[in-house]
Amino acid sequence: MKTRILAFLMIFTLLSCQSSAQDSAISDVKSTIESYIDAGDTNDVVKLKPHLHSDFRVVLYDNKKSKTSILDKSTYVSFIDTKKFGGYERTANYEDFQFIEKNMATVKVTLTSPGKPTLKNFYSLVKIKNDWLVIQDYVILIP
Repeated sequence: MKTRILAFLMIFTLLSCQSSAQDSAISDVKSTIESYIDAGDTNDVVKLKPHLHSDFRVVLYDNKKSKTSILDKSTYVSFIDTKKFGGYERTANYEDFQFIEKNMATVKVTLTSPGKPTLKNFYSLVKIKNDWLVIQDYVILIP
């Protein structure tokens, strides 16, 4: 009986530690995405750049036009800087977090703003030197 109780306590402790680590990873990834979104909302490229991986890209699918556009990092940053993109506050609804080992994550987020199209985003992030960076922003425009 003591062996069973001890085994149960060990399993419970192990699961609690894993859950705590997962919560911390979700918090760190969410913080990166929030900073990325905020920088776009305010057209602040100085705040935006530290959150982007060197190979960052945006893949944008427009439902209305049935068309896909791919933007590299420099194009996306210039669109934020010249206010072609961004410049208005959006509300983020975090729908799903998936982790691939400890250094990669995908996050599904819906962004809404009154009078603007709804954006369904699938972010891909990588962890490099303890920093989470957005490597891809896959966006679907929903009219």
